[in-house]
Amino acid sequence: MKNFSNIVVGLDISNNAQEVLNRAFLVAKRNDSKVTIVHAVDSGFFGNFIKSENVEKLKDIATKNIKKILEAVDTQSLNYHIEVQNSKPTVLIMNVAKDKEASMIVVGANEKKNFATTVLGSTAHNIAQKSHLPLLIVKNKPNEAYKKIVAFTDISEVSKKSILFSKEFFNQQNIRCVYAYKLMSDEAFALRYDEKDQEVRAEIEKKIKIYEQKQFDDFVKQNNIKDAQLIEDRVGVTNALANYVDENANDLVVLGSSGVNDTGARLYGSTASSLMQSLNCDVLVYISKQQ
Repeated sequence: MKNFSNIVVGLDISNNAQEVLNRAFLVAKRNDSKVTIVHAVDSGFFGNFIKSENVEKLKDIATKNIKKILEAVDTQSLNYHIEVQNSKPTVLIMNVAKDKEASMIVVGANEKKNFATTVLGSTAHNIAQKSHLPLLIVKNKPNEAYKKIVAFTDISEVSKKSILFSKEFFNQQNIRCVYAYKLMSDEAFALRYDEKDQEVRAEIEKKIKIYEQKQFDDFVKQNNIKDAQLIEDRVGVTNALANYVDENANDLVVLGSSGVNDTGARLYGSTASSLMQSLNCDVLVYISKQQ
């Protein structure tokens, strides 16, 4: 079994901080992980003009605010530590995660009250681009442990690792693996063929389906995946996957990625960034460790 003894929570002390912490402790409870709560006092451009004693006051205020929030959080009887430093949020979170040898980073998705609006902040994007640790983005109020997890795959090695990690970390073997591919759109067909020649279109789409099905079947067989589903869409992969989540009421989506800015990836380039933003459920971005 892998070492899941530590997770790091990047907290911005927003309206949703309590919900983010509740989810973090629920996730940590699965493996009795220690929790390090990290908050950055980012003085930004004005840092050089703020006296050091005032920075310390800001750090004390932040620490007290976090402790106040924790009074309403179910810590699941787990050990936790609060770390507040004067730093850029992304830098601090990643440094602490590295120092603690964390198995996961947890952040909130937005700063809007009661999750009324989903706004994925720059910190989440930056961590997804620069870190090599699984990143859990909390978008909803947690009521219980995740029960309907789905892993979206691009049948790559990274996505295989994301599925294995999720099954082990959450101790769930029934995580469904879903692969989406795009059929030829009406516009694409019209640019290349006579719109009336539907027999040609049917033959092309038949070949696409056979090809995609074989790729997926091979991936499923090679990785001994028990629950798998292939879906298709004419609009695009992002649209198909987002609709799937809405229709199946998934509470967590797993994305495997070599970095959300990896536009060369079949699925997890700009598509990953779009899904991180648009999905209504929580998202776990499993990021491939850089070589």
